[in-house]
Amino acid sequence: MKLILLILNLVLLNSCGASKQDSLTNSNENAMNREKVTLSGTYKIVVIDDNETLPDDLTISFDNKTNKVSGYSGCNQFMGDYTFENDSITFGPLMSTKRFCMDSINTIERKMLSALSKTQTLVFVNEELSFMSGDTVVLKASKTETKSNKVAQESDYIIEYSATTRGFHNSLKLQNGIMTTLKGRDLKEAKKTCSEEDLATLNKLIQELDLEKLNTLESPSKAHQYDGAPIGRLIIEYKGKTYQTPAFDAGNPNKYVAPLIEKLLATAEMGK
Repeated sequence: MKLILLILNLVLLNSCGASKQDSLTNSNENAMNREKVTLSGTYKIVVIDDNETLPDDLTISFDNKTNKVSGYSGCNQFMGDYTFENDSITFGPLMSTKRFCMDSINTIERKMLSALSKTQTLVFVNEELSFMSGDTVVLKASKTETKSNKVAQESDYIIEYSATTRGFHNSLKLQNGIMTTLKGRDLKEAKKTCSEEDLATLNKLIQELDLEKLNTLESPSKAHQYDGAPIGRLIIEYKGKTYQTPAFDAGNPNKYVAPLIEKLLATAEMGK
């Protein structure tokens, strides 16, 4: 009987040891798969809660030297501070611009900002950053490393151009390397990713401008004031400040901004 009990004890000890070893092995594998998070650069938001059908231009950027966070949440730019230590993160109050957009876009924006406020930890695996609230993933983002995205982020401009009259509206918006256009009475929306060459040219044209000068530009012609000609407007947002030209005849802007507008229209493949 004693011999049988001794054998059973040895079997149990070996079983427990194997189980403990398996557990340690699994833990080590998980630790290896779970990469150390270094917050730096720009990430594209790919999932909010369980929603994977999102606009292409949702972003979040981290500056690990200043602990500043910024990004685009669908309608507005946001910015603020964060603290990050041992995978735990806390976002400070986030400030944002005050644009109004379609209800569907506003809903996405609210959910994205709400997800950030709930985030407690970050997990970085296979170039994907998961924002966790407890054990729940509230947001996922992937690192953007393409040259086009870098050029777009370095410029940090939002450019809008519109040509409007009664019953007619064409507009475009360039942000984060994405060109969004709205055309016609039904405001049909289209998006395209700008080429590296187009972005470089547009950035150069903008950098040649004194943005403070935009609101002083005179319209070369005044047809929009009396015969219903389309009204043109150019708006540039940069570092939270908005610069805008006075209204002008669409197709005949002040020569100071004409090269930029012509390049915008050519890139968007829109008529004047």
